[in-house]
Amino acid sequence: MDQFFQQLVNGLTLGSLYALIAVGYTVVYGIVQLINFAHGEVFMIGAFGALTTYLLFFNGHTGVWILPFMIVGAMCASVGTAVLMERVAYRPLRNAPRLAPLITAIGISVFLQEFIRLFYERPGWTVAAMAGIVLLVAYLIGARITKVPLDHPITKWRDRAPLLAATVFALAVWAVLRLLERDLSIVITLAAIVGGLVVGTAAGWLFAVGITGRERAQAQLQPVAVVAAATGVLLEIAWLIFKEIIGKVEWPTAKQRIPFPQIDVVTGSALQVGGVTIQRSAIFTLVALAICTMVLWYFINRTRLGRGMLAVSQDPDTARLMGINVDRIIVVAFALGAVLAAVAGISQGFQNNNIEFRMGFLAGLKAFTAAVLGGIGNIQGAVVGGLVLGVVESMATQYIPGQFGGGSWKDVWAFVILILVLVFRPQGLLGARVVDRA
Repeated sequence: MDQFFQQLVNGLTLGSLYALIAVGYTVVYGIVQLINFAHGEVFMIGAFGALTTYLLFFNGHTGVWILPFMIVGAMCASVGTAVLMERVAYRPLRNAPRLAPLITAIGISVFLQEFIRLFYERPGWTVAAMAGIVLLVAYLIGARITKVPLDHPITKWRDRAPLLAATVFALAVWAVLRLLERDLSIVITLAAIVGGLVVGTAAGWLFAVGITGRERAQAQLQPVAVVAAATGVLLEIAWLIFKEIIGKVEWPTAKQRIPFPQIDVVTGSALQVGGVTIQRSAIFTLVALAICTMVLWYFINRTRLGRGMLAVSQDPDTARLMGINVDRIIVVAFALGAVLAAVAGISQGFQNNNIEFRMGFLAGLKAFTAAVLGGIGNIQGAVVGGLVLGVVESMATQYIPGQFGGGSWKDVWAFVILILVLVFRPQGLLGARVVDRA
């Protein structure tokens, strides 16, 4: 009997991990009818985000107070990846045949794996990434203070051009100076800021005069100067962060398994309950699933944004006519799935004591199986499907005799379940919430 309960605990732990990832599949599918096969890599990047946060700020420490910061770091990495993925890869294909976004998702999955494998140990790419973020932030600052309407359907790009020119030319000045002198220096810092301010403002002003006319350009002068100054200051701050924090960390190679940080309370010696051994990481995973499920249920059923998600899932066209921003709802759906995937990534790191760039592929397929098992598009079904899949895997490993049992066959039995569900109950255990759309 102890053996049965031990396998039940193992199965529930494994199933909780699947469920956290599966909810991301089902939330996105419920909104846009898209199977995001790159979601497993969002889970993987969440684990690397947590590891990166630890290496940057807490390397060598094991206090449990570190855990919230690791969770926030994992969520930022996963959400940023998922939102960028939606904006760049999926939104342009919103009205394309369904095969196009499916193939795109597979391509994104491979790209993210290879990106982590090749570039995690070489953080120089973060300079370009931070420069892009700086340009966006500086532009948004200028757009906030300008009195010229930037969203006019006819003149919007002519009105935006001066702000964009100011950021780009300020960035060019900064890049030239930093190529000449990469060490931190007050002289180069002031030259980069002042030079960017002068050149960026001049470029933005000339663009404004040439494109919109002198009178309209007069209203753009102050925002253009602010944008140019903000670009120089933010770029220097980003460079300081790179030189003093990112550049001083000895980054491990992602071409092999990387040890994951061990944190007090949530990792360490296992707990013994009778004859059953319960790992501390298992308790963390089960508690994380319970909390995330309750928070997600409350968000969807009790908040205005959540009710907007329900409306879009039923009929996006009617929801748009009722004033709901469908694009915003879709971004929120990707972000919610990424948050749960980030928590799952940390959980797997604690359970396995290591992470790798390929960890998202098989876990993503298992989570997709769990989502189909419970009913794709049904959040409660995804949770139930994940738990059932984990328990079945664990029990099959233990109790199926002969050459078809054992740990080497657990993946086989997981996909056997997927085939059986698709054949005999394609709507899943709880059934998908599907409505006819006009």
